Amino acid sequence: MSAPGPRTRKARTIARLIWHYVELTIALSAGMMLLAPVWSAVLPKVSRVDVAVLVMAADMAAGVAAWMLVRRHRRPYVAEMILAVVAPFLVLLVPFWFGVVPGTVVMNAGHAAMFVLMALVMVRRRREHEHVRRFRVRITGRWAGRAAVVLTALAIPGAVSAVNTVGKFGAQYEARAETVSAQPVRKTHDPAKPTVALLTGSKGANVADLLGPYEVLAGTGRFNTYVVSAGPRLIPLTGGLDLVPDMTFGELTRLLADRHDELDAVVVPALQPPAPAEHDAVTTWLRRQSAADALIVSVCRGARTLAETGLLDGRTATSHWLRLAGLKNDFPRVSWVDGRRYVDEGPIITTAGILSGIDGALRITERLTDAATARQAAQNVHWRHYSPGASARLPKSALEPPDVVVALNASYSRGTIGVQLTEGVGELELASAFVSYTEEAMVGRTISIGNNPIHSKHGLTFIPRSPLADAGDLDRLLVPGLDAARRHTAGPHAEYLHTTEEFAFDPVLRDIARTYDLQTARWTAKTMEYPQTDLNVTGGSWPWLNTLAPLALALLGALAAGVVVRRIRARSRTAGPRPLAAPSAEPTPPGK
Repeated sequence: MSAPGPRTRKARTIARLIWHYVELTIALSAGMMLLAPVWSAVLPKVSRVDVAVLVMAADMAAGVAAWMLVRRHRRPYVAEMILAVVAPFLVLLVPFWFGVVPGTVVMNAGHAAMFVLMALVMVRRRREHEHVRRFRVRITGRWAGRAAVVLTALAIPGAVSAVNTVGKFGAQYEARAETVSAQPVRKTHDPAKPTVALLTGSKGANVADLLGPYEVLAGTGRFNTYVVSAGPRLIPLTGGLDLVPDMTFGELTRLLADRHDELDAVVVPALQPPAPAEHDAVTTWLRRQSAADALIVSVCRGARTLAETGLLDGRTATSHWLRLAGLKNDFPRVSWVDGRRYVDEGPIITTAGILSGIDGALRITERLTDAATARQAAQNVHWRHYSPGASARLPKSALEPPDVVVALNASYSRGTIGVQLTEGVGELELASAFVSYTEEAMVGRTISIGNNPIHSKHGLTFIPRSPLADAGDLDRLLVPGLDAARRHTAGPHAEYLHTTEEFAFDPVLRDIARTYDLQTARWTAKTMEYPQTDLNVTGGSWPWLNTLAPLALALLGALAAGVVVRRIRARSRTAGPRPLAAPSAEPTPPGK
């Protein structure tokens, strides 16, 4: 056999270089994925961009170094590659510290330069690969069969989980199919009162972020409160509840001009990402209100909408604990903090997750009226956690192993929960029913039930999606509202959520614990950032049926795959190689 020529050897060297480059890329990614959870568990939460960049670079360098040592590279070459990984970030952090470039540039340019430097180092040290330990992997039929069994066992519960989760919760803010024409309640405007606008978007808004602050403010009787949108359309709120906004941006501007009044505050809840044209209209409108000295207040993920305007740059802000990591990465010019109900930065207030919007509304009340009115507003909604004049502290939350309960519920809980709309229902009572079971606990899909539009306690207009005649097809029919429970006019199978004077979410959390399980109730309270210390809930400890479901599916999948693999092996053994035909004993006559 002749020796390979120069072109063949060159091609092999290039192939080895490319393959080794791919190996190192996988190794640095593995370093980040494996080490990041370790640092999150043992180190305090990182809030500075430069510290996060250095930790990330160290994780990638550790992954690269570990793999190169396994491959028996010489130590100087390992050190050189580590430098190629880390050096770009160190260089770019210098202008970042002087305020010349933002953190996003450090991240993006650092990664690009790192990959280029790694390639250059490999080309420079290409002979190093001739002495690298090679791996030969032999995949036998037995191992292939085992892999097929394992993959099938994982794929089946995963597929069921994906289908169920998307089917139940993928359309929480889906707009209704039919067109509905309904007019909002006409409200009397008093120029002597502060005016607060609560923002919504055509793609949807979080029901608790919006209705919690609305009831706190409207319930005082000291504000003009309007729910506004960029255009005149029906707004889908969390879990199948449709709201008719009070007015558009333009209508609010004309009203204030006619009454020689001005807007005093804007509340920005968590909005579903709107179309580009509406996004531009919202950000422009918010900047204009801020320039006119209106107080801008974001609730939960509403901080993202606010950050996109640039109004938070150079300020300290907060948001929901689950969203802070993404916000820190996307908006490095903002100093994001956690552990506070709200952050008051003068013209801008940002609140933490969901129910912290109540504290944000109480802070608006303190600033635009007085402390006594704020204290009475807290009592009106039975909010026990009001901290006069200052933000209350929050425990710093993070994902923990028991929180897997929400994934189990989303994947394997089934059921449609009807929520009957009744005239005069409180806004927080409505919010507690629509946000808790769907977006937080994920134990079922909610849908609004009723025959006609209704008006809430403080004058908002809601349109049900399904008539009462369809209630018989539901798994549960819940009726929020203390007044509805006192009138007791719902059907025989209806469950009244609010039966006593208390904070609207308390009986809902008790119902989730009793009907589903305690851990689901704890997760729901945690993700809504609601203290559980004085909440007496009882129920089963864990959703065992939802836990056993994926295990049973995995077992069935493994058994089925095992049967198929055994049959394939049996056929391959019995078939074997086909024997060659025996040569004919008689010679073939000539000419035949």
